[in-house]
Amino acid sequence: MATSRKRSHDDSEPVLSASHDHHVAIIEMFNGGSHRQLVDLLRTLIPSSTLLTLPAKKWHWRARCGALQLLLQLLDLPPTSTLFLTAVGSLPEVLALCPNLQSAKKVLYFHENQLAYPTQSEQNRDFQYGYNQVLSALAADMVLFNSRYNLESFIDRVDAFLNKMPDCKPKGIAEKIRKKSEVLYFPVEFPLKLSRDVSRDNSELHIVWPHRWEHDKNPDDLFASFQSLVDSGLKFKVSVLGKTYQDVPEVFEKFRSTNSTLIAQWGPLDTREEYLAHLQSCHVVVSTALHEFYGVAMLEGVWAGCFPLCPNRLSYPEIYPRECLFNTPAQLTKQLRQLCKNPEIARRRWEGVMEKMDIQQYSWERLKSRYADVLGPGNL
Repeated sequence: MATSRKRSHDDSEPVLSASHDHHVAIIEMFNGGSHRQLVDLLRTLIPSSTLLTLPAKKWHWRARCGALQLLLQLLDLPPTSTLFLTAVGSLPEVLALCPNLQSAKKVLYFHENQLAYPTQSEQNRDFQYGYNQVLSALAADMVLFNSRYNLESFIDRVDAFLNKMPDCKPKGIAEKIRKKSEVLYFPVEFPLKLSRDVSRDNSELHIVWPHRWEHDKNPDDLFASFQSLVDSGLKFKVSVLGKTYQDVPEVFEKFRSTNSTLIAQWGPLDTREEYLAHLQSCHVVVSTALHEFYGVAMLEGVWAGCFPLCPNRLSYPEIYPRECLFNTPAQLTKQLRQLCKNPEIARRRWEGVMEKMDIQQYSWERLKSRYADVLGPGNL
């Protein structure tokens, strides 16, 4: 019987599984974080699929050169019926290097889009990354986005983006992409049961911020809000989780060095089990992001029982009820100040949110049948 391998630069040992008449190839050129979570879940649907990955390092090089870096693995693919590729790499380059894939159903998945990615100025935006995504969307048979905000923020910008060309400007590109685009939420693997051994200390508010330690997550507004609470003499504690990188904004260390007694957890936890248990001990999960196309960590916090507070922008209004949204940093501080005075209110507010919000619509259990359809034959 023929076999297919999980070909990955991350792993030394291949994973073998029986192949079927309908073969699926999954390509992830930045195999880390939510990107890796998604392809791992897809593999559980079709273990016989072939997975080609590159490590989650040096994103800019993956976007520019990922197809070439996977050349030998692409040429070694068996006849493929469905190709699933995330929008990090260039689908046209993949198809050019491996012409046998051109007859496959080509599915492109956007975790994020480069047309709406925040930059200090529009002049600083690298045209090539957005251009690659536009071409990939045109080459795909099905274009999927992890949120309505992601879809609209990309398609609404396509024509203006291409209008930067000095002449011979193409027309109607956005409409061509829209006709084959849809929203398919990223599937969050919520635990079936939460630990019963974790309890919240209602003597003081526990606030968690579970995001990447980078400028686009806007830690300046977060720590300014915390400092305002400190200056008001309010009691609370904070957990600053999330992945850290080599270049951490200075505001993190500045806050830690002057407010160490407030810190319950500083930095990521060792295991997912510890992470979920820690979320259960918190009252409020906060985002101050300038860049967010979905927000897995916020959903995990809500699932664990935290009341969410997030900015009234990006993907958040699509997901959360109005009472969870703030328009200004001052509004965030005001909400936190009220909760500091009576932490038990956070639980009641969370219960109200759960009555309005169908959090299961973002779960793997709810979404996996749709993903199976996407990977299956036909359905274009």
